[in-house]
Amino acid sequence: MNGWKVLVGVLVVTNFAWLGWGLLESGAGLKQMESSGLRSEWVTIEKPWQQAVEVARSNAPVAPKINLKEGLAQLDSAIESASKQVFEDPKNNQTCLQWGPLLQSESARVADSLSNWGGETDRLERQVPVGYVVFLPQEIVNTGVGIDQLSGKGITDMFYITTPGPLQGTISLGLFRDVERANVQRDDLIKRGVAGVQIRERLGPVRVFFELRGTPDQIKSVQSIFELNSKGELKACGT
Repeated sequence: MNGWKVLVGVLVVTNFAWLGWGLLESGAGLKQMESSGLRSEWVTIEKPWQQAVEVARSNAPVAPKINLKEGLAQLDSAIESASKQVFEDPKNNQTCLQWGPLLQSESARVADSLSNWGGETDRLERQVPVGYVVFLPQEIVNTGVGIDQLSGKGITDMFYITTPGPLQGTISLGLFRDVERANVQRDDLIKRGVAGVQIRERLGPVRVFFELRGTPDQIKSVQSIFELNSKGELKACGT
């Protein structure tokens, strides 16, 4: 009986010893875990508010320096250059020639010969005088002066003009190629007692004219072209 008690006591002491050893090991492990897992220097926490921030700064634009003296000099130079262009305008050195009158068929050939000419070309159409007419105006005819009254004064070369136009309703008293002969006829009619006689140009059909403007060299070129197509006349404009 006493032996059993001793054995039991030994077992109890042994168990307590193992239990104490286990607690000691657990405490050491806990301390080791606490030491290795919870040390603040081993834990990294990002704190952006404490990080240095680099601010990119751009250089402010530098205002250009203005040199008033150089600016005025450039302005004077620009004005002088513009003035030279005005006074040295090539158009101021141009000559104007007129080529015509031409029939429609002739004008096509002349236009073709001028197609490669370097100057300025203007095509014009107008009626040209082919002579002069001595006539009695419509106002006088409307007063009762007619063929019978004029025949009594010894006039035989006369007729009513009925063609639409500015002379319609008048009485022709003679057709002439030049103004001198027309003036002689008018003076003779006045001597015969015919009052109010007038002279007017007789306009022919429409004719074509070319006005040509160019430099002296271009004008020489036109004259050479005209010699190969000598239709109409080549003369200074306005003559």
